Amino acid sequence: MDQTHTVQGCRWAVPTLDRRLPTWWLEAWDAPWGCRCDGVPRTLESTRECLACPRWEVRAEPGEHWVLAQLGL
Repeated sequence: MDQTHTVQGCRWAVPTLDRRLPTWWLEAWDAPWGCRCDGVPRTLESTRECLACPRWEVRAEPGEHWVLAQLGL
């Protein structure tokens, strides 16, 4: 397993408190991270699944292309 595949480094990961939906805020205690790789954001019960996720992609560094990466472009 590649230890660099952390939730913090994944393009698709989003902190639950950064989501606009109040229901995610209530889930933040048990699931501080969510995933939006499937197009439908979902909370992660455990970030361990990120370690072996085949859809894991490196998060773009802030800069010119960062905004496009956040939009999925």
